[in-house]
Amino acid sequence: ADWKKGDEPYYPVNNERNNELFEQYKELAKKEKNVLFGGRLGQYRYYDMDKVIEAALEMVALER
Repeated sequence: ADWKKGDEPYYPVNNERNNELFEQYKELAKKEKNVLFGGRLGQYRYYDMDKVIEAALEMVALER
């Protein structure tokens, strides 16, 4: 489907309001144990698929 005004964006929109909200979620996420938040929504950034996989592998390597 083509995106039109009023639709939910397909990717994160990095504006002041959303970035502040993301920071609040990031603080809440730090309190969770044994959970990794990744990908476009978990890291709140646009990724091409190859970069999503790369970031996931790096995240898991850091947790070992």
